[in-house]
Amino acid sequence: MIVAIYVRVSTRKQDETNQLPRLREIANNRGFEIYREYSDEASAKDANRPGWKELMEDASNHKFDAILVTKLDRVMRSLVQLNITMGNLQAYNVKLICADIGEIDCSTPMGKVQMQIIGAIAEWEREIIVQRTKEGLDARKARGAKLGRKKRDDIPLDTVATLRMSGCSWNVISCDLKIPKATLVRRRYEVEELISKRSKKEVPE
Repeated sequence: MIVAIYVRVSTRKQDETNQLPRLREIANNRGFEIYREYSDEASAKDANRPGWKELMEDASNHKFDAILVTKLDRVMRSLVQLNITMGNLQAYNVKLICADIGEIDCSTPMGKVQMQIIGAIAEWEREIIVQRTKEGLDARKARGAKLGRKKRDDIPLDTVATLRMSGCSWNVISCDLKIPKATLVRRRYEVEELISKRSKKEVPE
């Protein structure tokens, strides 16, 4: 079977230390031929991610038999977009294989239910993270904290790291936290370092 590997991450460092090595190992152990590796550093709510768009274009041209990902939420965290994606893949006769749960077969009632449940949970998780972050900001505002444009040394790096790990883009974080995108990007290495430390504490996938 010819497969395409797809990874979506919040930082390139996380990509290199987590998803790609695992997917390559799975492909090797199962005798899959890897057509190509695609990647994005973006939110899963964005259906127009460059790597994903190129992947789906190649899928429509039948350049591989399946897409291999670590988890379903690497594909989409929006249930609506996930349903559209799975419909397209079914039309292209391309399978979706998740490292944690196996192949998603939407041609069967059980497969459809499985996808709906996992997709709904992924969407819910992201919304909860965003909601908690906003609640935290509201609480800070109620205590008199200034939530306008931040000085360079007054950026909530922990909050930014949490949002990046949930898949939020720099644009989304900039809007949510009222911090200029340029300021966030200047300190991205500090954010990536925090994410790396958190990832090391987690149980590997």
